Amino acid sequence: LSIISRIFLQSHQIDAFASRQPINSQKICFSQRRMAASSLTSSWEPGTEILSLDSSVLSTSSEDSPQLAKDVDYAEAILKAWTSDADERTAKQTSTCSHIEYKCNNKDETSLYGCIYRRSQLTEDNESSVPGLILFHTGAGPQDMFLRWKADSLVNDKELFPNGCVVLIADIIGDREGWAWSDRTRYDSVRKSILIPDENGERNELKCRVQAAIDTLSAQPGVDAGQIAALGFCMGGHPILELARMNVPSVKVLVTYHGVFDGVDRLSHVSGNENKSSNSDDEVTTSKPNVLVCTGEDDPFVGKQDLALATAMFNDIGCNCRVMEFEKTRHGFTNPAQDYNPSDAFAFNEDSYSKSWSATRDLLKKAFKVNK
Repeated sequence: LSIISRIFLQSHQIDAFASRQPINSQKICFSQRRMAASSLTSSWEPGTEILSLDSSVLSTSSEDSPQLAKDVDYAEAILKAWTSDADERTAKQTSTCSHIEYKCNNKDETSLYGCIYRRSQLTEDNESSVPGLILFHTGAGPQDMFLRWKADSLVNDKELFPNGCVVLIADIIGDREGWAWSDRTRYDSVRKSILIPDENGERNELKCRVQAAIDTLSAQPGVDAGQIAALGFCMGGHPILELARMNVPSVKVLVTYHGVFDGVDRLSHVSGNENKSSNSDDEVTTSKPNVLVCTGEDDPFVGKQDLALATAMFNDIGCNCRVMEFEKTRHGFTNPAQDYNPSDAFAFNEDSYSKSWSATRDLLKKAFKVNK
């Protein structure tokens, strides 16, 4: 199949799970990023407020709230997992979140719609400097309660981030209402426009949106702009690979979970420095991102050739790249709601999820020099 055909085929099948309109949005223009960092105003709400909502509300959209789940089953699966996670924390461990609209520095100044999470005790006025993490969404788009759960979990992980962290759920497709859950024709069109490389093998539109996410997170009060990590799920594998190609010095860790790399064979070659990847579980690099690729052996959307080419590209760039390939593991293995996906290509795998998340935490600890 041609790259266009493969992208079209995958976009119909990958994470056919995304619609709600952000409340109290922040707005920021990145031609004035440094000024914006000190002038942002935001309205914050409890990060776990979703847990008090009915699954039928979360799986529908309204004028003032986006759809956050494919359907009731999806919503209930995430609510159950998130509630269990939250119940294990102390009473003082809570998060706060704020919706944010930010701009991509392209000719159309495309609006992107994300969400910022931080620990409740880490206010905008807090002078402490903490790491920043970006979560890149699946084919369901940024309005996905699974990502809200992961953001809440990260900011409340006191062992991993003793002083807290700030998480941005980034938007790659420009989805404010959560239309990606249902309008797959629109999703296909946007996906192609972002991911198909030009005649020079470059994906400038994707690069622009990834840079906007970096700038947005770096501009948040309290974020150490030199300590950034990014995690990508499914379609989020593409921005993770692009971040490595962009060679952003502040990015220390890149992780993909069931990340797709279709079309990687059409990308231009990017050479790194003389430092070669050690592929070591015990070492981290400081000059290039440390990459962890978590994938399932039975994932039909992550082709062996695509995976090999993406891994080779990470290594050629100079990243310290490690691949964890799990047996009897299908697409979407990190998401409990995938057990309700009618497609046999998808399934939650608790063991693979646990191992991949544990490896992620270990890598973040090493890269951010967190004491054990």
